[in-house]
Amino acid sequence: MIVAHATPPAPIVWVQAGHEGPREPGYTAQTGAGDGPFGNEVGFTTRVAARLVTRLRAAGVDARRTPGRVAPFGSRGAVFISLHHDSDGGHAAIGHAITGAGENWYHGEGFGTASPVPYSDSAPHRAATEVSPAVERRSLDLAKRIGVTFGAIHTAANGARGAYTGVEPRNGNPRMMRYYGYYRTNAGARVLIECGAPGVDDAFLRKVDPIAAAVGRGITGYLRARGLLTQTSLSSAR
Repeated sequence: MIVAHATPPAPIVWVQAGHEGPREPGYTAQTGAGDGPFGNEVGFTTRVAARLVTRLRAAGVDARRTPGRVAPFGSRGAVFISLHHDSDGGHAAIGHAITGAGENWYHGEGFGTASPVPYSDSAPHRAATEVSPAVERRSLDLAKRIGVTFGAIHTAANGARGAYTGVEPRNGNPRMMRYYGYYRTNAGARVLIECGAPGVDDAFLRKVDPIAAAVGRGITGYLRARGLLTQTSLSSAR
């Protein structure tokens, strides 16, 4: 008697091109940096997102795009990653979802300093999903793995002139650690990467294929370690 073994479903990874329209209610004024190697931040994030999705699919991952307004709301999957480059004069770094915090609030549709509570003139937000302690643990694990693979290419030889500070501390940059996208998905791990500062890092930021490859290696390494991605499915990407 032959016993058929069901093939496990491919892990779902949501890839967000930071600031791509349509943007999230309460944050629509945050259009991203207005410079960089492709003229603006969206020119960078959409390019990297497309290449990352292609690489992940070749590795057996069910990679799906989402714009600035996370869709579908409450999407489930293994990973949510938001791609960005930092503001002029900033640096490359990686943030991740933390429990017990909550998303940022701004004046109007995204102006001013991030606040853990609404301002009197804050625009309404959509409902928030939960970041549990388990989500934080998985998100930190994923952030560390991407931190290693991305850090290996963020070098002067590849055109990087700004700093790369790795994974943000838990009380680090609120724009990265309390990013709204973490609260619009139910993915098991949720991270954000700032790939570099426009201007100082333009030569590096032009290398969208190596950047997508490095981020993809971090994600597939995480999925493999959790038993969500089989060796068979990875063989097609080699």
